[in-house]
Amino acid sequence: MRLLVSRHLENFLAIYEARNMHRASGSKGITQPALTKSLKTLEDDIGSALFVRTPWGLEPTEAGQTLYRHACTIDQEARFASLNMNNVLAGRGGKIRIGVGPGLAVSSFPKILVDFRRRFPGVQVIAQTGLTSQLVEELLRDTLDVIATARPPRDLPEHFSRSPLFPIQMAAIARRGHPLLAPRTVRGEDLFEYGCVTFQESEDFVKQTRQLFGAAADKLNVVVETNSISVMLDMVASTDCFAFVGDIIVPRAIQAGLERLHLPDLRWEMIIDLMCKRSLAQTKPVRALREGWLHQSFV
Repeated sequence: MRLLVSRHLENFLAIYEARNMHRASGSKGITQPALTKSLKTLEDDIGSALFVRTPWGLEPTEAGQTLYRHACTIDQEARFASLNMNNVLAGRGGKIRIGVGPGLAVSSFPKILVDFRRRFPGVQVIAQTGLTSQLVEELLRDTLDVIATARPPRDLPEHFSRSPLFPIQMAAIARRGHPLLAPRTVRGEDLFEYGCVTFQESEDFVKQTRQLFGAAADKLNVVVETNSISVMLDMVASTDCFAFVGDIIVPRAIQAGLERLHLPDLRWEMIIDLMCKRSLAQTKPVRALREGWLHQSFV
């Protein structure tokens, strides 16, 4: 139910984001001639062309860029207003689909979710966890509305927004009584004697370990890759393996019987970003999520 948005404005947004009439018509489920007619109706109403054809597709004119900035906010504020109106009129709420990385799932996200529920009782939250690559893929496929996770190695398409939330420092953890806990300070090369458990973020992991260990990074013995914090912590707690985790996971690791290794050479920082379509970025629900994380204490 889209009570407050002209279908012509919706069609314009689809064209702007696809930059191609055929793809836009497919995403909207209407014929290309109908989409072309809708665009002409909007251009006639505004009194200006909104796109020009180029060898690379449709490019917005200055009027098109201006309309897009306003249309994004109008479209998405109307979307969430409609969700809340549906809740009042039909006794059911709309949905917002949120994806978070595994570290946030076991640290700050539950409180964020509680606060969100208090502010938006009529909106049902569909929450899931995943690694950065998985969440970004689902965001681009439009199966998630907003994600909070480690900054991806590549830029998102221009119609997506990426807002930094906070940095996390990486830490090395091992079971209590592990041989690496005997010395006060662990050197990087000491880790090569033991198996490493990691998340399945191979590209970023390889990049960071090469920065950390240089040419010796190939000596790192990765024995398990997983997307589950429970699997990681259980594996490390039961063996002489160690793991690299964000410092927001360390409290959960300590509860599981693990300890943080004193590794002064570990200078590895990751930025946690909030990502969504630009058209969603300034809506009240997304602003509430962003502000909730920015105001929380994580350690």
